[in-house]
Amino acid sequence: MQTPLLPHYEHEIGMRIGRGDFAGAAAVAARCRAAYPDASAGWLLGSIAALLGDDKETALALADERLARRPIDIPCLLQKAESLLALGRRADALAAAAAAAAIAAPNAAALDAVGEFLVHAGAHAQALAIYDDAVAAAPDDPSMHAKRAVVHRFLGNFDAAAADYERVRELAPSDPEALKGIAELRRQTAERNYVSALTAALAAAPSDSKEAATLHFALAKSCEDIGQHAESWRHLVAGNRIERSRIQYDSATDCAAIAHIIGAFPAVEAAQADTTGERPIFIVGLPRTGTTLVERIVGNHSAVHSAGELPALSEAIGAAVDRIARGERMDWLNYAAALGRIDGAFIAHEYLARARARRGELARFSDKQPTNFFYCALILRAFPDARIVHLTRHPLAACYAIYKTRFGGTYPFAYDLAELGEFYIAYRRLMAHWHTILPQRILDVAYEDVVTNLEPTTRRLLTYLDLPFEAACLEFHRNPRSTATASAVQVRQPLYDSSLQQWRHYDADLAALRAQLQAAGIQVE
Repeated sequence: MQTPLLPHYEHEIGMRIGRGDFAGAAAVAARCRAAYPDASAGWLLGSIAALLGDDKETALALADERLARRPIDIPCLLQKAESLLALGRRADALAAAAAAAAIAAPNAAALDAVGEFLVHAGAHAQALAIYDDAVAAAPDDPSMHAKRAVVHRFLGNFDAAAADYERVRELAPSDPEALKGIAELRRQTAERNYVSALTAALAAAPSDSKEAATLHFALAKSCEDIGQHAESWRHLVAGNRIERSRIQYDSATDCAAIAHIIGAFPAVEAAQADTTGERPIFIVGLPRTGTTLVERIVGNHSAVHSAGELPALSEAIGAAVDRIARGERMDWLNYAAALGRIDGAFIAHEYLARARARRGELARFSDKQPTNFFYCALILRAFPDARIVHLTRHPLAACYAIYKTRFGGTYPFAYDLAELGEFYIAYRRLMAHWHTILPQRILDVAYEDVVTNLEPTTRRLLTYLDLPFEAACLEFHRNPRSTATASAVQVRQPLYDSSLQQWRHYDADLAALRAQLQAAGIQVE
């Protein structure tokens, strides 16, 4: 009896997708559909390959073809939703997800898949309803409570999030993410803290594991809260060491890429005529410098829609670089060097198409993707009337805030102080270059000014954005919009200035970083 080839097809498609050979994966998926027309794999994996290859229309068509044969195929319904979202058809995407949810109930795993899509789509209120159903379907599954806790946190429902994390602890007492979640939701005190539980869980975890890293970061935060700064720093160093060992990163490549970007834009950029009619607001800067805070201030204005952290600009620029590369894959250095040759009109068209699902209906919208600072000149080539707000912060305060945050796969420069210093120096050089070739076109806003002089700083910000002052902008902590950043807890509270000087508790520990920055000409005081 001949062995069925379906698993072979699935394996080969998966391997090709993993290598980035999306065209090859699509070709194998087509053969799979011909051989097994009643199986989902050829349609689903073909759609995934098409979407990853930026062929959104084909991705949607393949999902629809499968659904015409089997309307209750939940993975294909969610793939259809992904394709619709990529096409900017947000309402249709959410409708497809709702159809999947109706079929999924009361299967907790299927509901979880729907919930994950909704979180990805930024539809956190809808995701919460799905996870309510998932928890009801599997009340003793700690993962359902943990995922609902995350959604509650995004929505600002901190008591509900804490309750879910406590339920996780009842079901899995040493769960690292639940312990870390609880520690982050509330300021720990000498009378009420989770240091003992965290310490016990750490003792039981493998020393260099992901779980140990999670617990070290939670202990660092808890110990800082209760004033045990030496212990906090010890846990930070341990947690960062584990995180750094788990990623591949070369700081020299990043710094060389930034030098290539500077070289790609050697002269003052001439202002160009706008052809889009759009005046997007780009909020950029290093993480943990106040970008989320400023986004919520601006987002409380009646004329501005907060679109969140959009990948649209980097995707649009990537598409433009692909045109230059003519199908050849480019490494980061060649990619950076090619940026100066990109046409602004192409970026604008691609960006608006990719941002359509999150653009909103108001006159203006903000894009708070911090790392868009790499592309300031291209932003203004694409949108001559755009506004770029660049958040700054005291160098050691910024670096310490980054070092104490576990970003979960992003910002690979964050986990070693020397590498963090190298990246910070290169970033400062890049921003100085942008100010040179884009004179008076980027507004620097200091985090310290926002915290200590909110109203005058907000007025200056709104003047730059050509927006009238609205008192609601000062009530940023009442902004109901969900937030999925590391600042989710802080930005729902009125301003407090205790974070401005936290780094000084670790002045001796940051001495080498201080010397590194000063040697590069960066004033630390």
